[in-house]
Order: sequence, then C-alpha cells, then structure tokens
Amino acid sequence: MIKFFRQIRYKLMEQNKTSRYLKYAIGEIILVVIGILIALQINNWNEDRKTRQSEIKYLTNIKLDIERDLVALDTQIKLRKNKFATTESLILHIDGVKPISDLDVLSKNVFSTINEERFTPNNSTYTELTSSGNLSLIENDSIKRLLLELEELYKDNQFGIEHEAFEYKEYINKQLFKFVDMDKLKKAFYKKVSAKNYGLNFKHFDNLLKSLEYKNGLTISNTISQIFIESYEEIKNKSTKLLEIIKKELKND
Repeated sequence: MIKFFRQIRYKLMEQNKTSRYLKYAIGEIILVVIGILIALQINNWNEDRKTRQSEIKYLTNIKLDIERDLVALDTQIKLRKNKFATTESLILHIDGVKPISDLDVLSKNVFSTINEERFTPNNSTYTELTSSGNLSLIENDSIKRLLLELEELYKDNQFGIEHEAFEYKEYINKQLFKFVDMDKLKKAFYKKVSAKNYGLNFKHFDNLLKSLEYKNGLTISNTISQIFIESYEEIKNKSTKLLEIIKKELKND
C-alpha cells in the first residue's frame, strides 16, 4: 500500500503538477494520522479490556470472600449469643438470683467459659489489591469505600480478640486451673455422660464460684461478647451491602 502511494506521488512530481501533489500529500498525511489514531484507539480499547478483565477477576474473588465471611459471621454471632447467655446464667447463679440445680448444666456452662470464639475474615483478595497497588482497578467508588471501612472493622476485631485472650487468661483460665479438675470437666462437656460419672459434684465448684476474680472475668467476658456481637452485625451489614453492589457490577459486565 505504501509503495502504491509512493508511485502516485512520483508520477505527480514528474508531471510537474505541484498543486495536485500538495493536495495529495496533505491527504496522505491525514490518512496516516487517521491510521495512527485508529491504532491508538484499538490499543486503548485492548488495554481497557485487559483492565476490566483484571477488575472482574478481583471482584469475583472478593465476592467469594464475602460469601464465606457471611456464613462465618452468622456462626460467630450465634456462638457469641449462646456464650453470653451461658455466662450470664453463671453470674446469676453466683449471685444467688437464679441458682443452677442441674450439675451437668453447671459443668458444661463452666467449661464453656474457656472457649474462645474468633472471626477471621477472608480478606486475602483485598490484601493483594492493596499490596500490589491495584486498588485503582476497582472503578466503583462505593465498592472501594466499603472495602476500606470493612478493613478498619477487621483491625478492630483483631485488637478485640487479642484483648479478650488476655482477659480470658488472667481472670477465667487461671481460676479454672486453680480450683477445678479440667480433665473431668472436659469429659463431662464433650461426652454424653453425666458429670457424676466422672466424680464431679457441686462442691467441686465452690471455690471457683466464690472467686471474685472469676466472677469479674465472667462480667468482662459478657461485656466483650456484647461488643463483638454489635461489631459482627455491623460487618455483616456492610458485607451484605458490598456483596449486592458487586453482584450488580458483575451482572452489568
């Protein structure tokens, strides 16, 4: 094609048709410019397509992370609420407001106070986005805002877990290990056999339940559980909202 245009240009020059040559040269320049613009447009389109494909990949993975988180959050909220009810019943028993008359229930409730429920978010995709500098690939500002807000809630959650672990160790576990036979208590908790079969009776819990440190530990535990329940509800709400936006974004692709 270039050889063809060059031949035409040479013929015009040989025929001394300057004006026609100039017009032709200008036309040729315009065609070249148009060709370059078209090439740039195609290149930009390809780059945009690649960027969009990367964005879709990230959004799809974030969607999967959130879906797993929502299942875990429902489980954790349920566990926290059960833990709160169990701990509250022990506090009422200690205060003599509502004594627990069933030894098996008392044994299981006491053992459950050492159980630590933890929510660990699936935020590996977000971590990859930020560490690689690819967060800008996400064009939807609402998605980016919710991701940032969730990340802050995850940090608060981790801080709360670390704080709770210390409280458990200092005020609950130490008292349990000091006053109760944990081997017998563990068997009574996990096996469907009466606590009496393992040699437990109400007197085995007297020193523990008279410990002010243990009661204070239970109170702190319930306060922390309430905070976690509220935090998990907030994470759940934001995650649900984020999931809806991402689904719409993927549907429009």
